[in-house]
Amino acid sequence: MSQKERVDLIEVDLLDMCKYILSKWVFILIGMVVFAGAGFGYAKVKSVTEYSSKMEVYVTLPKTSNKVRSNDSASEMAYDYVKLVKTDLVVNKIAKESKVSKDDIKEAISAEVIDGTRLIEIKVNSDNKKKVEKISKEVLPVLQNVVQTTLGRNKLVVANQPSKIEAEQNVSVKKYAVVGAVGGFVVVAGISFILYLVDLTTKTKEKKK
Repeated sequence: MSQKERVDLIEVDLLDMCKYILSKWVFILIGMVVFAGAGFGYAKVKSVTEYSSKMEVYVTLPKTSNKVRSNDSASEMAYDYVKLVKTDLVVNKIAKESKVSKDDIKEAISAEVIDGTRLIEIKVNSDNKKKVEKISKEVLPVLQNVVQTTLGRNKLVVANQPSKIEAEQNVSVKKYAVVGAVGGFVVVAGISFILYLVDLTTKTKEKKK
C-alpha cells in the first residue's frame, strides 16, 4: 500500500468518549427540555378534544315458541342491528328529535357486537360535546321504536344507559413531549460525539508532528 493510500487509524477509548459526552450534560439537558417543549407545543396545536358516550343493548327473541321462526337467531340479529343503527330508518328519526344534521349523526354514531355475546355497544363520538349529549339522549328510544314498531321485533334490553360523556385528546401531549425529549438527547449526544471525534483527530495529528 502506497503512502497516499494509507489511512491513519484513530483509536477511540469508549470510556473516555462516554466521559466526554456526559461532561456535556448541561447541553444535553437543555436540548431535551427544548425538544420536549417543541413536542408539547406541536401536540397542543394538533390535538383536538374528542367527546364520547357509550351504551349497550342486549338482543333477545320472544319466549313464546310459536312466534319464533326457525331461522331466527339472536346472535345474527345483533349484527343486523349493528348495521341498522346507521341506516336512514334510525338516523332520520334521531336527526328529527335531536335537531342534529343527518350527516353529523352518521359520522358520530357507531356500533359493534361484543365478541361472544348478544350485547351491542353503541358509541357516540364527536369533537362537539353538545352534539354528543343530544344524539346520545335519542339513540336508545329511537332504536327501540324502530325495532319494535317498524320491524315488529322483540324489545331490546337496555344493558347500560348512555355513559357520562368522557373527553379525550386525540393526540397524546405526553407522548410527543417524551419523544421530543428523547430526540433532544439523541441530537445533542450525537453532536457531542462528533465534536469528540474532531477533538481526538486534532490531538492525534498534533502528536504525530
